[in-house]
Amino acid sequence: MKRIVSLLLVSFSVSLVAQNLTERKPVSFSSEPTSIEEFKTIQAATATSPEGAAAMLVLAMSMYGKNPELGRKAIVLSILSKNRQKSNKPSAVDGVDLGGSDSYLLGQLDKYKMLPNGYWKGAEPSNGYSPTLPLTVETYTNPYSGDEATGKIKLFVATKGASSYRPVSVEKDVDGLWRSKEMSSLFVGMMPAK
Repeated sequence: MKRIVSLLLVSFSVSLVAQNLTERKPVSFSSEPTSIEEFKTIQAATATSPEGAAAMLVLAMSMYGKNPELGRKAIVLSILSKNRQKSNKPSAVDGVDLGGSDSYLLGQLDKYKMLPNGYWKGAEPSNGYSPTLPLTVETYTNPYSGDEATGKIKLFVATKGASSYRPVSVEKDVDGLWRSKEMSSLFVGMMPAK
C-alpha cells in the first residue's frame, strides 16, 4: 500500500512538473449557498483574488447541478460584466444574462453530469465525483499565465476527471472583483464515473 501511495504521489508530482505548474492558494467553502443573495455575499468575500474567481465559477457550476435556475444566475454573476448581455428574461439576474456562446456552455453541464462536481478536491471517477469537505478548488499557474498585476491571468483548475488541468482566464472587473472571462475548457466532458 505504501508503494502505491508513493507511486501516486510521484505520478502526480511528475504531472505538475510536466505541465510546469505552480500551485496557488486553495479556496474552500463550508457549504453551497441556497440563494443568489448568499452567493453574492460569498462572492464579495472570495472573488478578491484570481483563484477566488475560479472557485466562484466552480461553485456556481456545482449549484447548477443541483438547481439549474439558481446555478445559472450564479454562473452569470461569475462571468466578467462586459461578457454579459442586458436581459429582462426570468433567467436574468440584476438585469443581465449570459451571452449566446456562454449559454451554450450550460448545455454541456446538462450533457455531462459529472462536470458540476468534477473540479472539487477529492472528486474523481472512482468515487462518482463525490467531493471531500470542505468543498475546495485547487488552481495553478504556468510561466505563460500572465501577471495578475495587469488585472488578467490564466489559471488551471485541478481535476481528476481529465489528463490535464483545465484553463480559465480571469480578469479584475469594474467593481474590483475578479471574474471569469474565458472558461469554455471547464465545460468540456470528463472521464465517466465508475
